[in-house]
Amino acid sequence: MTVNKLEEHYVPFQCMIVSSTNRFQVEGVSTAQYYILDTLFKQGPMTAKELAEKKGISQSGISKLIKRLLEKNYVLQQRQTEDRRSYYILLTDDGRNFLKRVETMGNEVMNLIEEALTPEEVESFASLCRKITNLYDQKQ
Repeated sequence: MTVNKLEEHYVPFQCMIVSSTNRFQVEGVSTAQYYILDTLFKQGPMTAKELAEKKGISQSGISKLIKRLLEKNYVLQQRQTEDRRSYYILLTDDGRNFLKRVETMGNEVMNLIEEALTPEEVESFASLCRKITNLYDQKQ
């Protein structure tokens, strides 16, 4: 398949994914803020420093992202007992509810993929996505 042929099919697919993902930005949450919420949901409370390291974001950058999430009441800060200068960032119920709304939107795309492909094709597609993502991560 030529690059032009790949672009012909990939670009509309990419636009569908981006369009679906951008719908939650209507609530004023950036992709970076979403990843913070998702990380807290999956891994539990952590410090801003830990989040910055996990996400490859500077301390000042993560602080700005957290500040916006605090304003939306999606996270809260809790002072650490062992280091009074540091805070844990915790997901609030509002933050969890936001993630549920986003998951519903994401499920629409997953349902389309499962509807369009056979189980074997879904497995191949997942494998190809992993392969491309791994290469992208290695180049970063």
